[in-house]
Amino acid sequence: MYSGMQTKTALPARLRREWKTLLLSVLLFALAAAWLSPLVFSFFASFKTNVEMKRFSKYLNVLPLQWTTDNYAFVWNNTAAPFVSMVMNSFIVSGVTVLLVLFISSTSAYAYERLQFRGKEKLFWFLFGLSMIPGVVALVPQYYLYDALGWTNRLICLITPALGNVFNIFLLRNFMHGIPKDMDESARIDGASDLHIYLRIILPCLYPAMMVVALFTFTASWNDLMWPSLAITTPSRLTLTAGIRLLNDSYGGYYERVLAACMLAVIPTFLLYLFARRYFMQGLQLSAAVKG
Repeated sequence: MYSGMQTKTALPARLRREWKTLLLSVLLFALAAAWLSPLVFSFFASFKTNVEMKRFSKYLNVLPLQWTTDNYAFVWNNTAAPFVSMVMNSFIVSGVTVLLVLFISSTSAYAYERLQFRGKEKLFWFLFGLSMIPGVVALVPQYYLYDALGWTNRLICLITPALGNVFNIFLLRNFMHGIPKDMDESARIDGASDLHIYLRIILPCLYPAMMVVALFTFTASWNDLMWPSLAITTPSRLTLTAGIRLLNDSYGGYYERVLAACMLAVIPTFLLYLFARRYFMQGLQLSAAVKG
């Protein structure tokens, strides 16, 4: 008798959980479809002709009536916007930025978390508060500063602004907080210095979190549009995201060419996320360093 009543009460609860799971799955599927629909439209539109893009755009035809790869050929062989040079510039800027950010952020996080010096907490939270100011506010003084240094229209002016990102230090410091300090004390008893502890103990544990910082930094540097458009004036020195706008003719909109370049520009970040997705998920868990 009791078991029958327990089964009847447990059944609706299980059905409610299944309905909640189903509704959540439908909602997530709808959000994914809404997020992917512009990407799908851009992919198919990059294979359309200019006439079809302008004449039939109001009918929202997704698939091209006449498939063509001329847009990709134009992007690759265009002399006004040298695609290969812009890709190389993007890789140089993004790669160097990632390496420098990882070094500066990890050493700064180690200093704020493990070392003892006067006013470190006040200094950290003061810098963290300054990072809340939108970057667009500093664009004009930033440009005048780099112009006074003679760094405008050079790749170095695209690398240095991202090096002092306090959020990366905050992320690595929180991750480092989960690493037991007993490991440091044991190493110090054996005569290890702070540099040895940082290189041999902290860095191996920080690997998942540093992969997250590397992914965020590479994506932000690769997709940066506003600052390279202001600081770089020579087409051969532009990065890919900022140089795509040069593919639009002044006499008319060639959006299919722009979309073809956008599809090519997405490939590096997409492959990077596919390669590092496992480390990305580990880095989001602050206790992953201790567990792994």
